[in-house]
Amino acid sequence: MIATACAVPITVVLAFLLTAGHGSSKQPKTSGPLPAVSVAAPPSPSAATSAACVKVFAKLPVQLGTLAPRKTDTDSSFVAAWGDPAIVLRCGVPKPAAINDTSNPPQYQDVNGVIWLPDLQQKQVVYTTIDRSVYVEVTVPANADQPLPLLAPAIDALPQVCTAGDAAGNLGNPKLPVCN
Repeated sequence: MIATACAVPITVVLAFLLTAGHGSSKQPKTSGPLPAVSVAAPPSPSAATSAACVKVFAKLPVQLGTLAPRKTDTDSSFVAAWGDPAIVLRCGVPKPAAINDTSNPPQYQDVNGVIWLPDLQQKQVVYTTIDRSVYVEVTVPANADQPLPLLAPAIDALPQVCTAGDAAGNLGNPKLPVCN
């Protein structure tokens, strides 16, 4: 009788702890694939740009950290996306106009040896490589983890063609011209 008196409350407490949160009114996340992301295709690439982007895409990770790959609604083979909200990479984009902005000189970021030009927008940051033979753009939603270190090995497939000078005038590799 004493064993039953102790066992019933313990069983009730364990059942409560094991089922806590399972009866919530929130809808569970679906485990199926995410819908395609709407992305503008980069311009039709030249043969050289196409060959360079093929090298980048050959080294892109299938999964970006913990983010699963995601389809895009573009017919370009040089667009990739991961996660929700999506981080989007486009290869072969035009040269960013901000590179030549003398009224507001750009602030470059060196991430694992790749020089990026960030464009801070209201809900995202668009990073564009400026030191490679082809411009590659990565759109990162606000509050997303920084994906650039994970993408650096793929970008390293492109030859470095210039170096960004910093505010002190350090040019990094003196054998390469300054990017502009």
